[in-house]
Amino acid sequence: MKVGYMATLKVADGKQADFEAAFAEMQKAVAADEPGTLQYDLMQDEADPTTYRVFEIYESEEARKAHGRSEAFGAAAAPLGGGVMAAAPDVVPVKFIS
Repeated sequence: MKVGYMATLKVADGKQADFEAAFAEMQKAVAADEPGTLQYDLMQDEADPTTYRVFEIYESEEARKAHGRSEAFGAAAAPLGGGVMAAAPDVVPVKFIS
């Protein structure tokens, strides 16, 4: 059964390019190492350029639990610890209706 999540991420103002570059590397790691990840897309809020949303779809809860555990993902995410993020992510599970 597919599972989905919508993550809202707040980025420090002026760090958007750093965040987007790191996220692009994280997407590459997900594509290479997480066959159960069906969608992992980044969107930027049009009204607030420091707010991003990630829409995530996994083929199962097991695939969701495996997300982000590869060495490549950890290496790609490491730059986000250097003052890029303004707050912890707000991750909300979403229910598929159809």
